[in-house]
Formats: sequence, C-alpha cells, structure tokens
Amino acid sequence: MSKLEVRNVSKWFDNKLAVDNMSFTVDDDELFVLLGPSDSGKTTILRMICGFEIPDEGSILLNGNDVTDHEVAHRNIAVVFQDYGLNPTMTVYDNIAQGLRFRRLPKEEVEMRVIMVTEMLGLKEKLRRQPRNLSGGELQRVAIARVMVKDADLYLFDEPISQLDPGTRRHTRQEILMVQRIKKKPGIYITQDQYEAFSMANRIGVIANGRLQQIGSPDELVQTPANLFVARFLSDPPLNTIEGYIQLVNTRYHLRSECLTISFPPQWTSLLARLGPQSKITMGIRPSIIVPEWAFASLKSTPRVMMRAQVIHSGPLMGRRTVLLRVSQNIEITAEFKDNVAVRDGQIITVAINPDKIFFFHPHTEELLNPTHASVFSMH
Repeated sequence: MSKLEVRNVSKWFDNKLAVDNMSFTVDDDELFVLLGPSDSGKTTILRMICGFEIPDEGSILLNGNDVTDHEVAHRNIAVVFQDYGLNPTMTVYDNIAQGLRFRRLPKEEVEMRVIMVTEMLGLKEKLRRQPRNLSGGELQRVAIARVMVKDADLYLFDEPISQLDPGTRRHTRQEILMVQRIKKKPGIYITQDQYEAFSMANRIGVIANGRLQQIGSPDELVQTPANLFVARFLSDPPLNTIEGYIQLVNTRYHLRSECLTISFPPQWTSLLARLGPQSKITMGIRPSIIVPEWAFASLKSTPRVMMRAQVIHSGPLMGRRTVLLRVSQNIEITAEFKDNVAVRDGQIITVAINPDKIFFFHPHTEELLNPTHASVFSMH
C-alpha cells in the first residue's frame, strides 16, 4: 500500500512565507485535490513533494519513509506539469518511453507499455510525430501517457488542463480519473477551478495564502465551510455578505442588520454570549437560497425570514435567472432563481430565506459560527 504524509511543512522565499505549516495525508486509490487561487502555495507544496524544493520546516513521508531530503530521482513519483514538459526534439513514442528507458527496462517491456497506453488514449497513430505537430489536447494526452506507463508510488497533476478548451478539458479529466482507477495509488491534483475539483476529488484541500483553510469532501465544504474565505471561494454566483449586530432582548439573542432581523434559538445562547452584545457578525447568503414570492409554496413549513426587494437587473443563466436586488438603501444582493420567470427592472418583490442555510462568521477570525451541525432554526 502507498501513502503520502505531509507533516507541518513550511517554505520561505526571501521574506515571503509561501507554505505555512501545512499537513495532510493522501491514501491509496485517493485523488486529493488542492484547490485555491493563483499564488496560494499550491505549486510550491507540489514541488516540495517532488523534490524540486526542500522544506524549511516539516517532513514529507512516502510509504512511511522520510523523503524530505531525497533527490528527485530517488522518489518514485510521476508528474504531469501545466507546460506538459515534453522534449520537442523527440517523437511521441520516445517522450513516453524516456522514463522507462532511464530505469533500464527491457526494450520489449517498454514497447508493450507504450503501445498499451497509447491505445487507451487514442495516440497510437501519433507515435512517430513530434510535439510541434500535435494539438493542445494531443500534447496533454502524451503528458498523461508518460505518467500512465510508470509504476509510481504517487501521481501528481499540476493544473494539467487549464490551457485546454472546455470540451477537451472534460475528456481529459476522464482520462486522468482513469489513471487513478488503474494505478490505485495516491494522487494529488492542483487546480483553481472549483467545478473541476468537485467533479474529480475524493477529498479537497482549500488553500489560501500558503495555509490549508479546510479539508473535506465536496459536500462538507459546501454545507459547512470553515471560514468566510472558503464560503466565498466556493460560491458562484458570488456569496452575498451582510453585516449585522447582536442584540440581547430579555434572554434571547437577535441579529439585526439594515435589511433583516433574525432571532437565534437557545442553542446559540452560549456561543453568542462569549461574543457579547453589540458584536458584529457577518452573514453569508448564497444566491441560490433566496426564494422569490412565486415559489414560496416550495418552502412548505420550513422557517424563513422575509425581505422586500427591488429588482435592479436580471438575466437568464442556463435555465435559471440571476437577479440583482436592492434590499435596503445601502445593500444589494444577488439572487439565483431556479426557474427562469422573467422580472422587470424596478419591480418590487418579496423574497424569503431559510435562516438554517445562512452562514454566520466570527467578526475577527472570520471562522464559521456553528453551535451544532444539526438544524437549529427548524426546531422552533
């Protein structure tokens, strides 16, 4: 069995902390996706796992062996880079076979592996061509083929399909998942694209500013984001944020903002008491949880807070409709209605939001405030 362990790894470049005390594990037959914006530390951690960079702190273990200081050649790792990394003077066959020849495998075995992989990837007719005579999608498949012919302990993919057109991207994602299913080894995939991450990952690590913000399944990240950054990064259309203030009325805490008021159930009392009255809280409202008045029947008996809103602008989006709403003098929010009912600019409508689905974030740390994973509003 193969396993990768990254333990408390940090890396500095001059005065910049590129990777900050990062830890995670990747097990056999698991594709772990590192998801984050540009310059967040994704590629740096991958280069340390490969051996191109040495951590300033921490350790990297592969199959229980500490490889932190091992040279690249002494780590049995296969990598697909964003720039493909192909030798332009070699044929497709030689590019794929190069790593096997370095390992001094018999010529017959090299040929057998190359033919088998290129048949799977539709490259058999391209074996005698050079990279300059291939399309972008074909170049990508050659890079994947170089990985598939190896019997590595770990497979790494550094934003390998970011430069491809959408159709080729979808096809290539399936090919990469096929590598995982065939090899049954740990894999790490780096991307900035949440849809790509969600369609491929067993688990996702969301990274920003060199730190892992949260690790979890796609459902866990969406339903219980660890902090405001994760909630914002995984929201499309963008997350609406509204600031409010805690008020204690008798024994019950309320959150009041310019456009809505929410009464917290007793389960929240202990947590909110630690913040104190008049503390500021940020609410995160996904556009998809805002329900227009013509769809109120779908809410049935679920709890709701109501707002009057003026339509500022609306537009269709693949069978849905995104609508910019003004809910107070200073606050505008974006809603995403599941149907494509036309609304006109300036129209006044009523919208409802299930408070169970609103995120509440700490005023300073921006961590999710969540006294229980069970629904609390719907219990009252």
